[in-house]
Amino acid sequence: MDIRPAASDPHSCAAPPSTRLPLSLFALKGHPATGKSVLARAMAVRLQLPLIDKDDIKDALYTLPEANRLSYAVMWQVVATQLALGQSVVAVSPLSDPADYARARELATQYSANLWVVETLLAEQEWRRRLEARQPDESAHKVRGWSAMEAMLHSYAGRWQYPIAAQHHLQVDTAEPVAASLEALLARILEKT
Repeated sequence: MDIRPAASDPHSCAAPPSTRLPLSLFALKGHPATGKSVLARAMAVRLQLPLIDKDDIKDALYTLPEANRLSYAVMWQVVATQLALGQSVVAVSPLSDPADYARARELATQYSANLWVVETLLAEQEWRRRLEARQPDESAHKVRGWSAMEAMLHSYAGRWQYPIAAQHHLQVDTAEPVAASLEALLARILEKT
């Protein structure tokens, strides 16, 4: 997987062979409306990787009991299949439970893949604005509005604030333009490999 700027990019320059990454699991983490899906899509397109989005799965399973738990189980199974095939993958979900981070670590270890937990962050004012701007037709299960987000955070009881190993953890301020955020993220990944 080559993470150099695209050849068609007029600002690209020759890059050393170290710009190729080994097998990797990119697990995006963040609260609703912090830009994880947008960043994940840009990453998947830029790196030409499959994108496994937990929300896509939950949209199909929404009416089933325990749809959220089932959505994670399906997401991790598809991620495992991709890694078993030697294919790096981008997986996007809130990753709000430490058990899901543990599952990502297990899969990365099992398939000798690098694990990159990419956490999206956003200042509260912009985060509120994005939550309030969400349209009802986006998805039946997505959180809309700040009061709904506060209720969700309360239900988490702080469990989303678990420690992530420094070698896995990359934080991205998604208030920046997505292209700039992605290039900065990829540069940081290159530094760590």
